[in-house]
Parts: sequence; C-alpha cells; structure tokens
Amino acid sequence: MAAMGKKRKGDGQVTENDLDATSMRYQASAVHAIRERKQVSAPILEPEVVASRFQGKLNRPHVEENAKADTSVKQLSQFVPTNKDTTSCSKDSITIRLDDDTLTLIGQYEIWVRKGAISILGAVLYPSSAVHRVFAPSTHSLPVIRPVRNPFGPPEQPIEITILSFQCGIRLLKHVSPMFGLVWNKATDLPGDLEPDSSTISSNSIKRTYSLLKPTEGDGHTNKRPLGLVEIPDDWQALMAALISKKQVSLPTSALICGPKGSGKSTFARMLVNGLLKFRSVALLDIDPGQPEFSPPGEVSLVQVTSYNFGPSFCHPNASEHGIKLIRSHHIGATSPQEDTHNYQQCVMNLLEHYKQLLGLHPLCPLVVNTAGWIQGTGLELVSDLIRQLNLTDVIYTSTSGPSEVVDSISQATEEGNTRLHFLTSQPVEAVPRSAADLRAMQTLSYFHLDEPELGHIRWNATPIDDMNTLPVHYSGSNQSIYAVQLLGPELDPEFLGQVLEGCIVGLVVVDDDAALPIPFDMIDGDVAFDQPQDSTPSASYHNLHSPLPRTPEQIPYIPSTAHLTPPLSPTHSHSIGQAYIRAIDTESHIFHLITPVPHATFTSLHKEQKKLVLVRGSLDTPTWAYKEGLFKQMRHHHALEKEGLGEGREWAKEDTKRWAEGRPWVSAEGRRKGERVKKVRKDLGRKKTKR
Repeated sequence: MAAMGKKRKGDGQVTENDLDATSMRYQASAVHAIRERKQVSAPILEPEVVASRFQGKLNRPHVEENAKADTSVKQLSQFVPTNKDTTSCSKDSITIRLDDDTLTLIGQYEIWVRKGAISILGAVLYPSSAVHRVFAPSTHSLPVIRPVRNPFGPPEQPIEITILSFQCGIRLLKHVSPMFGLVWNKATDLPGDLEPDSSTISSNSIKRTYSLLKPTEGDGHTNKRPLGLVEIPDDWQALMAALISKKQVSLPTSALICGPKGSGKSTFARMLVNGLLKFRSVALLDIDPGQPEFSPPGEVSLVQVTSYNFGPSFCHPNASEHGIKLIRSHHIGATSPQEDTHNYQQCVMNLLEHYKQLLGLHPLCPLVVNTAGWIQGTGLELVSDLIRQLNLTDVIYTSTSGPSEVVDSISQATEEGNTRLHFLTSQPVEAVPRSAADLRAMQTLSYFHLDEPELGHIRWNATPIDDMNTLPVHYSGSNQSIYAVQLLGPELDPEFLGQVLEGCIVGLVVVDDDAALPIPFDMIDGDVAFDQPQDSTPSASYHNLHSPLPRTPEQIPYIPSTAHLTPPLSPTHSHSIGQAYIRAIDTESHIFHLITPVPHATFTSLHKEQKKLVLVRGSLDTPTWAYKEGLFKQMRHHHALEKEGLGEGREWAKEDTKRWAEGRPWVSAEGRRKGERVKKVRKDLGRKKTKR
C-alpha cells in the first residue's frame, strides 16, 4: 500500500493514518492501471512538505515510463560561476554562493556547507564543521546540489558552500585498466573568467579533482562521453518525504525495494538511506549480489550506515570506511540468486536475524532492503517469499508498467503481510556508458586495488596485480591456515583443481561452527591436534585444521561433493570476510599466494584462534581485467615514451603482446590479420573432464 497522504491541518505533520488512508486508494488505482497497461502517478504531498525536506522545486517535466533516452541538449547545471558569486578561490577549493540555481560537478570532491542548506542524493546538509566526500564519475548519473530552506537559520540567509579537491588514488586506476578512462573530470583550468586569490598561483597550474559543469557544455569531455543527471521524479520525492517524516515509535521503518533491472532501485535505496540517517543509523540489507553497495560482486551483506553515501558502489567496494560497519556477510559465489535460490534465501534470513540483534542495541534503526533485478519466474517467487518472511512495513516497486503477473504476485504478498505497497515511476533513462558486466568488473577491480585507509577514508593503489606483494598462506603442513577449498556446483576431477583455482577469485569464508560443513561425520572424525603434523596421534578433539579431508595430488584439501554436487556452507554457521585472488600456487611449499584487501592481521588472528578458513570458488565473472593489467600498463608506458620522443620510434606491435603473454598460462595473443591484435583469456582449465 502506498504510503502517501495529505498534510494534517494544524500540526503540519504527515501521520500514519494519513499514509494508510491514501495508500489504500492509491494501491487500488495503481494495480488497476498496471493491469490495463496505463500510466499512473502517485498522489503528491503538498509542495511545502516536500520542499522543506528536499530541493524545494517541483517543476521538472514528467518523464514517461520506458521513454527513450533524451538526445537533445540537456541542461547539466544552472549555476554559472562569476567573481560576484565566488567569495574565495584557491588551487584546491572554491567557495561560492547559491541562490536558486542548481549546481552539478563531475569528479571527486569534498563539500562543506558554511551557510544555508542544500540537498544532494536524498540528504539535506546544514551548516556544520563536517566535510562530506562525493564521488561523481561519468559512469553514473551525476548528483545535483540543490538549495533548500534552512529551518534553523534566518529565512533569507544566503547559501554558501566550499568545494574542495581530495586525493585517494582512485583516479590512478586508469593506468591499469581502460575501463577507468574518461571517468573523472578533465584536468582543466579555473571555470569561467575566475582568477585565483593568490598572485603566485597561475591559472594554468590549477588542476582540481572536480569540475563545475557549465549549463550545457559539460567539462570538455562531454563530446566523448554522455553525461546524465540524477533525476528525482515527483513521486520519488513524495514517498521519501513520507517515509523520512514518519515517526519510528514501536516499529521502525523496514522497506524493501524491488523492480526491473535499470529502474533505479540502487539509486532510490541510496537516497532513502541518506534521508533516514536523521535517525542516526540505518541498516542496509544488501541482497543484490550482482551490484552490491558495500562489497564486491558475489556477496550479500548487512551493513550499519551512520554517514552519508555520495557515490556509486565501485567507489566504496567494501565496508572499511568511517561510518560504514559490516555486521555480517555471506559469499554466494555468483552474481545472481538463480545459481542457488535455496542457499540465497537462507543467507538473507540469517542476515535478518542479525538485524534483529542490532535492534537490541539500536531500537529505532530503520531497515532498507535492496534486491536484485531478477523478478521473472523463480525470481518473482523468491521476492514474493521474502516479502512474506521479512516482516516489512513497506515494499517499493520501481515501475508503473507491470508486468501484470509481477504486480499481482507482489500485491498478494504485501496483503498477506499487512505491508504497504508503493509503485514508483522508473528512473528516467540515460545513456549508459558502461554495461552491467563492465560495472561489475570495475567494482571488483576497485576492491582488489584497495589500500590501507587513511584517517578513516578509503584509498586505492594502482600497482598492477601481477606486481603486488602476495599474502602467502599454507594449505598443508604444521602452519596450515586454509582448512579446505570448496568448488560450488558440479563435481570436478580433483586432478584439475589446482589449475582451476590459479588465477581465479574465491570467497574467504570463516566456519563459525562445524555444523556449517557439508561433510559426512565419519569423514571428519578422528582429527589431529592443530599444532601436530598429519601423521601424529589423533587427539580427542575433532574438526580442526588437519581433518583427513580428501586432497589433490598437490595436497590441496577440498570439501568433497555429494551426489556430484558440492552444497554451500551453512550461512547459519559461517560468514564471509571478503574475497581473494589466487595469483599463484606453490605446490612444493604448499602455499597459496593471495591478493586481497583483507588485512594480514585478520589471517593471523584466525590462525591463532584455530578458526577454519575455506576458499570458496563459485561462478563469478572471470577476472580478465587482472590478467591484462600488466599489459595495459606496459602499453601506456610505451606510448608515453614515444610521445616524449624517448622510445624506439615505433608503435606497440603484436610481437610485444606475445612476449608479454609468455609465462602466463591463462592469456594468449593471436593475430587475425595484419595490424590486428586479439588477446584471449582462457578460463576453467580442466573442466572438460568434470564428472557429472
């Protein structure tokens, strides 16, 4: 039922009764319209209610559902910087006054509100000493800064904000992958005719990490890449205002967001979480393994958020930043729930149990559930079951064009759970510069290039993955730290296990209790003590690191399959701590050489506590980006030398690529015809002999 309502006369507040009364009327009309394939608009709260919370303007043109991308010239920003509107300007920062104009930037920047109030991505920022980081890449719609009324200040107080540059290393990822090319702002001079404050600063030397977009021209790269803005339809504004203004009395808001792919689920979830931070913390149940918010693809997680999120997921690929706390995570080894819906559902329910525990410490903590875009067939059944089981207050469907069978199923599920159902228009369609697979690869690459945080802020390094220092962990012997390897899905001949593991991404799963292991009891009985070699006398305790699991010819322990399939570890008795890239396997020393942002201290602690750590290999995308990072860096270096006249006076050739590929078993270089190069990546070596 849609939580829309009218403002009550006298107190200026939207009440629960108002929401329920209006939602009943709206749900009936919405369902009927969708079944008839007609558009329907949500009732809008009175303008002053929305304006006080968000941007203060409701005059944007309505965008029809499923409309084609607008190819006309679009106004990117209303603000035009002049000396009159600029109170200070330096090499790294600019302080400006906003009247009624919107402001859009591209790049990475910090924003400090000095006077007045602004809204950005669902959050309203008031004057304070806090500085907020914003990531605005061209791969996603750019956030718009909008002036709003500040109820805590003078009515006519001017809005004054400072925009600052900051360095974190993410821009350097373009040196190891072409996917990160043309992502950020062009290194340009000061906007317009502005001059820096200091006469010692030349305008030609000012290279900021952000650019203020001109109304229609962008930042100089616009003709090479499409730029879109985060559009906030009127019904989005109304619903967010209603949910945010709702009092969290006995039962805090718990909202599930579902809808077709590309309809704006992640954007709405991000904005809703930002708005709900008025309650100090928000729990995000992120169950979209293809595009998770605070983890690499292949994970589902519960995260407690206490600070605003102003950036897409590849700008925070794990929960290590200040204000983001990982409560629990599970590795499902796939980018879609359809690989194993039963295990996926078990993982979600386990995360929900941990949210209930979180409520014991934070009774008013709202919950936002971001789901995958799989809403057809089994995916629809899965979403409907989750709606029935999660005890939600609100379900938000980000489409008003059906399909009717989806609407019927979700409507029935919400009615059974006495849950309000909202239908929202899909986010306006923008040109998409990156595919879903590209964004997954960028997020995974970003994760594996994370560096140690600095002052609570996330950082990256641009060292090619082949040149990074590895973390050596033993899988056999007295220093064994890896309990076992698990390959999800069809059974594989153990002879090829080492070949399949090398050069792939695995989940790092800690076994909390031996009940998590899908192993027959007679196989784990009679283990030996943790610090004893394998041929020592068995001890009375079992389930330690030296259990007699089957091993490959290289002595790699693995969890055997059952009925030609390997079931996953029980999420009730295990959890994920991250992912690792297996760069090499030393079969003589029985060592995995891992690349992972998980701190070394975490592995040391697990080893001391005799915790079982399982490397789980599922069906994640093959990390082709990792195989070619060294090549791409060498090619860039070659071109740079040639450009400066310091090279050999020739272009990069096919022979150069072949020389680079030597010694890399999963990469080969082939020429199709003269002047054309093809770089092939082979995957799943040895699966031809997989037993079925």
